[in-house]
Amino acid sequence: MERLLKIFNKFSAIIFASCIVIAAYSAIVYRSSYKYLAIIGILISAAAAFFLGKLEKRLSSISVYQYRRITAVFCILLLASQIITASLADLTPKNDLAYVCAGAKNLILGNDIYAGIPSYHNDYFEVYPNNHLLFAVIYMLYKTEYVISGNITDFLPTAVNIAGLALSYFMMCRCAELVHSPSKALICAIRGMLFTPMITYSLFFYTDSMAMPTIMCALYLYLKYRQNKRLTLLIICGALIGIAYKMKGSAIILLIAIMLDMAVNRESFCNYISAAIPCLAVCKIISAICLHLLKISVAQLKEKAFPIIHWIMMSADGRGGYNSEDFLFTQSLSSEGRNHAILMRLSNKLKEQGFFGFLNHIAEKIAYTWQNFTFMAGYYHNGDFNSNVFYAASFLCHFTILFSILGSLLNFAELKKDTVVFRLCLVGICIFLIIWEARCRYLVSFFPIFMLI
Repeated sequence: MERLLKIFNKFSAIIFASCIVIAAYSAIVYRSSYKYLAIIGILISAAAAFFLGKLEKRLSSISVYQYRRITAVFCILLLASQIITASLADLTPKNDLAYVCAGAKNLILGNDIYAGIPSYHNDYFEVYPNNHLLFAVIYMLYKTEYVISGNITDFLPTAVNIAGLALSYFMMCRCAELVHSPSKALICAIRGMLFTPMITYSLFFYTDSMAMPTIMCALYLYLKYRQNKRLTLLIICGALIGIAYKMKGSAIILLIAIMLDMAVNRESFCNYISAAIPCLAVCKIISAICLHLLKISVAQLKEKAFPIIHWIMMSADGRGGYNSEDFLFTQSLSSEGRNHAILMRLSNKLKEQGFFGFLNHIAEKIAYTWQNFTFMAGYYHNGDFNSNVFYAASFLCHFTILFSILGSLLNFAELKKDTVVFRLCLVGICIFLIIWEARCRYLVSFFPIFMLI
C-alpha cells in the first residue's frame, strides 16, 4: 500500500504541475502584458515556497493553542477585508446568476418567472436543474427582505456568501489542524490568505462560492471521523455532500475521493453506505422541494433538461468552454433520440480533430481553465479587481502549492497518508475539467482543499 501511495503522490504532482505549467506557458507566450510578470512571479513563488519551508521549521515549537489564536486573527482580518470589499466594489449579476436572480424576483412579485430573461432561455430552469438549489436559496433571501422591508436587493445573498467564504477559510484551518503539525497547519493558513476569491468573490454569490462552505464542513467531518470512527459524523458528512452537490455538481468529486480514501484504509462496506445513502437522500429531497417551488414536473424536467453527454460534447473542441452553437443544437432536439444525436456530434468533433488535434485541444482547455489566476474577478465585478496585485497574490498561491507538492516528491516534506483525500480531490477536479465544460471559476469551491496538501 505504501508503494501505491507513493506512485499516486507522483501522479498527483504530475497532473497538477502539468496544469500549472501549461497555464503559465500560455500566459507568458500569448499574453505579452503578463510575460515578465509571470516570469518574475515564478521566481518569487519559488523563493516564497522556500521561505515558507524555513518558516515552518522556525515555528516547529508552536502549540495548537497558539495556532488557533493566530488563525483566529487571520479569520477576523479576512472577514473585515470581505466586508470592506463588498462595501466598495460593484456587482451586476451576469449570465446565469442574472437569470437566477431575475427568476427569483419575478416569482416573488407575481410576474412570469421568465420576464426579462432572454427568449432563448425561456425554459432555463427546466434545462439547468443544476441551478435549482441556488435559485431556492436566493428566492428565500429575497423573500425575507421583501417581507421585512418591501424591497429586493442583493444585500442578504451577499451577506450569506461572505459568511460562507469566511466559514470555508475557518474550516480549512480546522482541517489543517487535524492532519498536520501546528507549524505546517499555519503554513496552510498563510497560503489560504493568498487565495484571492476569498475576497474577490465576496459579492459574487454564485454556486462556486456558495458550495464551498458545505464542501469544507463535509471534509472536516470526514477527517474527524477518521480520528474517532463515529458513524454519525460520516452520515452528516454524506448529507452535506448532497447539499453541496445540488449547489455545485462537481462536489460529487469529494464523495468519490472519500470512498477511495476509505478503500485505502480498508473500511467496512457499511461505512460506504453510511456516506452514500444520506447524500442520495438529501439530493432527492432538495430536488423535490425545488421542483415544487418552480412548479416544474418530473416529466418536464426529463424532457428538457440537458443530458450529461451534452457537457462533454460541448467541451470537446476549441478551448472547451461554453459554445452557443452546441447549446442551440441540443436545445433544438426532442427528448427522443437526443442522446444519440449528441453522441454523434461528439464523435464527429473527435474525428475532425484527430489525435494530435485533440491533444492540442486538451492543452488549450487546461490553459483556459487555469491561466486566469484571478478567476475572472475583473469580469464578474465590472473591472474592480483588474489590479496586478490580485494577479500576483493568486499566482503566488498557485505556485506555492505546486512547489509544496513537488517538495514532497523530493523528500522536502513527508508524504502523509492523511493527505491522500486532498490529493484525490485535486486529481479529480483536474481530470473532471479536462472532460467537462471548462471555466476557471469551477476550481474555486475546491481550492481551499488544495491548500492542505
